[in-house]
Amino acid sequence: MMMQPSTIAEKKEDDQQRKGWAGLGVVYVLLSTGAFSLASTLLKRSAAKWHPFTVGVVTFPVATLFFVPFLVHGIASPTSLMVGLTPWRKNKTAIFFVAIRTFASSIIPFVVIWSLQYISVGDMRTILAASVITVHFAGWLCLGEGCGVVPTLAAIMAMIGIGVMTRPPILTGKDDFDQETVIGVAIASFAMIMITVVIVVVRWLQIVHHAMLNFTLYVWASVESIVLAVVFNTLEEFTTNQTSWEDIGIMSTIGVAWAVGNLFLVLGLQVEEAGIVGLIKTSEVVFTFGWQWILIGLPPDWISLLGALLVVSGVIAVIARKLVQSLPETSPKRKAFNFLLA
Repeated sequence: MMMQPSTIAEKKEDDQQRKGWAGLGVVYVLLSTGAFSLASTLLKRSAAKWHPFTVGVVTFPVATLFFVPFLVHGIASPTSLMVGLTPWRKNKTAIFFVAIRTFASSIIPFVVIWSLQYISVGDMRTILAASVITVHFAGWLCLGEGCGVVPTLAAIMAMIGIGVMTRPPILTGKDDFDQETVIGVAIASFAMIMITVVIVVVRWLQIVHHAMLNFTLYVWASVESIVLAVVFNTLEEFTTNQTSWEDIGIMSTIGVAWAVGNLFLVLGLQVEEAGIVGLIKTSEVVFTFGWQWILIGLPPDWISLLGALLVVSGVIAVIARKLVQSLPETSPKRKAFNFLLA
């Protein structure tokens, strides 16, 4: 069981002070999901034209540059920048998990682009939202977080919504599942598992400075993309596909969106439990359907809307639970909605 280190446990009280408003963590995660969903929608536009390694050659260096100012600011106060990592010999476990998070996060975009070749961006994001289940229980098993009745029921509702998104024959009237849809769902499910690993590990590393976590991630991802692009000879796409400044602009925007998404994800996990963050991230489905409609002109069908509704119902329940928790013990409203605290 991967329990939190003593240094994190000792900072419980400080974490509460850092939270400030009870819903700050929720706001951070909502900002993160909005950024990630925008990146996914833009990726859908380039998935058919560009190889994932080619996209990474542009997007990851842009994301790396985004975190340079945060790193420079942290260098001015080296204690905060290196907290949780030094001295090296006493923090080998933390360094190991930084490496795990870096590796897992760096391959997620490639897997996501791969899945987009088979399914829509809305369906892909809905499947990734299934991490609400795995994160909820992984946080309970590995981090000792609470596993209340309401979050558990909300997670189950989200999982049912994911099942709807696979378009079973009973809903479509077809004789069997669509093969391409099944392949896309399988690929996206692998990305979902990686997301679970990232969320749980980042929560475990909650005292590590966000600039260190994100800068190391994108430096590694940049080198990884360039090496893979050279090995698989995908850089020729920049000339054979007649790359325009618009293409470069879209890829750069994706890089910034990824950076913003990871920034607020780490900040959210520093003040909120992994299980709650995983559940709030399911709202990415709603953001994605909105971006998809606005940027691609692809409105969601009734099956997608039904799946999204089931997923988001869990998010609403958790947000309501957080609001009730923030009320004073003697508040009449807290007593009236006490059932949400189960």
